[in-house]
Amino acid sequence: MLKAITFDFWQTLYADSDKNWRKRQAIRVKRCHTYLISRDYACTLTDVEFGLEEAYNLVSSLWHQHRGISVKRCMQRFSEVLQIQLQEVDLDQLIECLGAAFLEVPPLIMSHVKPVVSRLSESYPLGIISDSALTPGSFARKLMARDDILQCFTAFTFSDETAYTKPQVVQFHSTLAELNAEPAEAVHIGDIFRTDIVGAKNAGMKAIRFTGFNKGEGDDTLSDAVVDDYRKLEATIAELSK
Repeated sequence: MLKAITFDFWQTLYADSDKNWRKRQAIRVKRCHTYLISRDYACTLTDVEFGLEEAYNLVSSLWHQHRGISVKRCMQRFSEVLQIQLQEVDLDQLIECLGAAFLEVPPLIMSHVKPVVSRLSESYPLGIISDSALTPGSFARKLMARDDILQCFTAFTFSDETAYTKPQVVQFHSTLAELNAEPAEAVHIGDIFRTDIVGAKNAGMKAIRFTGFNKGEGDDTLSDAVVDDYRKLEATIAELSK
């Protein structure tokens, strides 16, 4: 019997297109540049754009090594690339710029997520296990609160707040510990085979691959189920819970 459910954030609970991401990045560049100029740092928009690209490249490189990194460390890399000595207050304010842009141009909550997770939370403790880039987990929580689903979840594991990323089993086990569930009593729902599915199965959990946004990875032989619509999820979970 299942006693807990965990979800990925990006492309599972929320959908983020390349177009949306590019628009958000442009806003981040402008916000960060405006802030730095207000603090009398010498830099151009192009400098800031390149610095943010390098900060993203750092987190992306570590992601492929299954290592988590804080957004503050990413912005320290940004500082190194621009060759400017940022104070702690500057790093904090730049992170606020990143988060504000995220909330201004957010990913969109998947269709039917809200009623489904609301009902599931009445029967199961729910958790989030998400890899982060330049969006702090704290701002993902703010978006979930704005969309009125934050209260449905009781455990949050974002890679910018830990030393790991999926598929490291510690990400799954630490979340389940907060949910008071053993791995065999839990199911994880996510869209990426090598991180969500492999990680959950290695952790001893069941795994559901969500294909409502990402359709690929047809060679998946590990998932216990594949779901493309949240309206099918509750029945699938009930079947896996038998």
